[in-house]
Amino acid sequence: MARVHDMGGLPGQGRIVMDPDDHPFHADWEARMWGINEALEGPASWSLDWWRYVRELIQADDYLTRPYFDQWMQVYAAMMVDSGLATPAEIARGTGGRKPDLRKPMGPGDVAKVSAITRDFRRPADQKPAFTSGNKVRTKTFPEGFHTRLPGYLMNRTGIIHAHRGNHLLPDEGAKGRHVAQHLYTVTFSGADLWPGEGRDKDRFNADLWESYLERA
Repeated sequence: MARVHDMGGLPGQGRIVMDPDDHPFHADWEARMWGINEALEGPASWSLDWWRYVRELIQADDYLTRPYFDQWMQVYAAMMVDSGLATPAEIARGTGGRKPDLRKPMGPGDVAKVSAITRDFRRPADQKPAFTSGNKVRTKTFPEGFHTRLPGYLMNRTGIIHAHRGNHLLPDEGAKGRHVAQHLYTVTFSGADLWPGEGRDKDRFNADLWESYLERA
């Protein structure tokens, strides 16, 4: 699939380089961008799934070369312009022509508190799950377009249902501003099926996938 953000399992990427420094930030501006991420309050349409979709729209040359937290800044700038909260000129100047928000700015302690907040995406189910443990399934193929949490390297692959995980909000619909829940499953794949000829015959790979991603094999 021609998805620049969907790099998992792609050949020719070389070995994964592990950063020996486990500190989350390598520069002060990265920590500041994280704080902005926690403090920024936009319209209700600014869901995590919408944020991810906007990030996926970044052009390949930017996506592959810009630092990770720099991409965050780019995403929020695009979202602010799209929502009418700022103009490109205001963002370029770093100042806006609107009445300032005089609420007390968030401090470091406030950012930590917001970051610790968790959300529960489980929802009551209206229907029984279509699959049970042990069922053989095949993943579907989705064309390049809107946001999906089905990785490209798992499209059109055969696996086995390992477990049913309940009914959870579907990110694909969340990116469109819709609250739709589906049954979620852990599906087990063979490494040899995902990456033939790579000596992965004994490897097993588990992925949590929504029901609309699957069909009986």
